[in-house]
Amino acid sequence: MKRLALRRSALVALALFAVVGLFSYSQRTGDFAGYLLVGDLVLDGGHIYADAPAGVNTWPPSFSLLCALLALVARPSPTLARGVWVVLNYALVLFLLDVLARMVHGRKLSLRAEPPGDNSPAAPEVAGAPGISLADAAIFVPLLLSSRWLLANFEHLQVNILVFWLALGGLYLISTNREGLGSMALGLGAALKVMPIVFVPYLAYRRRWRAATLVSLAAAAYSLAPILIFGWSRYWDYLVAWRAEVATGWGVSAMNHSVFAMLDRIIGHGIMPFTSGDIDGLPESGSPWVTSVMLFMLAAVAAHALWASRGPVQQGSWASLCEWSIVFIVAVLFGPVARLYYFVVLLLPNVLLFAVWRAPSATPAIRRLAAVILFVPFVLGTLASPELIGDRLSTILEMSSVLTLAVLVALSGLLNLRSHLPAARGVFGIPPRSA
Repeated sequence: MKRLALRRSALVALALFAVVGLFSYSQRTGDFAGYLLVGDLVLDGGHIYADAPAGVNTWPPSFSLLCALLALVARPSPTLARGVWVVLNYALVLFLLDVLARMVHGRKLSLRAEPPGDNSPAAPEVAGAPGISLADAAIFVPLLLSSRWLLANFEHLQVNILVFWLALGGLYLISTNREGLGSMALGLGAALKVMPIVFVPYLAYRRRWRAATLVSLAAAAYSLAPILIFGWSRYWDYLVAWRAEVATGWGVSAMNHSVFAMLDRIIGHGIMPFTSGDIDGLPESGSPWVTSVMLFMLAAVAAHALWASRGPVQQGSWASLCEWSIVFIVAVLFGPVARLYYFVVLLLPNVLLFAVWRAPSATPAIRRLAAVILFVPFVLGTLASPELIGDRLSTILEMSSVLTLAVLVALSGLLNLRSHLPAARGVFGIPPRSA
């Protein structure tokens, strides 16, 4: 009864937070203002790059079609469109948690405090197993550990939850032999925001040749779809303009948590950690050493990943989820820009790692490793929060790449953990999921 009361309290707290958040977030403009601006340019026949303020539209031409849909919803009321966007993202978070519950625990997500027949906090993966409650520690704790990154997406009305849902959902469908639907989802995510395309070489490495080909074709088709709206000449003009926008770079100030930005601040600009607050609009230094060191680090990570994941692996196993986590983190950290809200991808490893930490047959060493990977990004991310320590100290920590280093620690831990996870389903005494 005590556990049930705690779960009910947690669900009530989440519901109240969602309602308050809906009214609060829908009043913000955030990056959603840029989406509506681009969407209005599409609807009104303007140039989505030349007619937008400098630095606003850094998205590929295919992204403008999503913006046009949002702008249509905003025609009666921008506040209505923002509210719809917030509700949509609430639903996407639940869909993400459902996919993770199915893959990690072999159980669908339930919004009830105690699903029928659920008499244990971690029921085994068996056919017909009950759902797992959103308030169950297996889901609720990883959700809290991911809250900094999730809330940043809502505060800025960002698109990353949608892109992550498309990528993870696509991988889930591919792993359950629904390659057509999965490839369409993953390809759409890559067309909206390039990051998910990194899973094409991963799928090829795992000899999922058909899936890798279908994802590539889907991404190409979605990327070329604006030709049907704009025509070839205007599309080509947009493509050139987009590449020019990207070439200007995103700067390496405190808000950029990529490895490139960290190295450029230190090597390129000579800014030592804990010696400077945010330098607004700090441009890239242009030092060739920055790119060389980053490529060396990336090569070292790739070599470690290939060694740790050598040999076959069953799709849908915890080992494959660990590999997906590594690819997601690498795609975020080693891109040219990594904002706080990009790290929403940590929701995947957080659910997995919490399950590993609680697994009855996990060794003490594995549990310690899982705990470190779980809590280092959460603790340092929370400590660097301006709501906790103030804007000035927060920007000093961000300028010192505290968040980048924290996620690099998590990446290193996942690389080590991968070599300890069995390649087949059925991990640490949990029976394999039925087909």
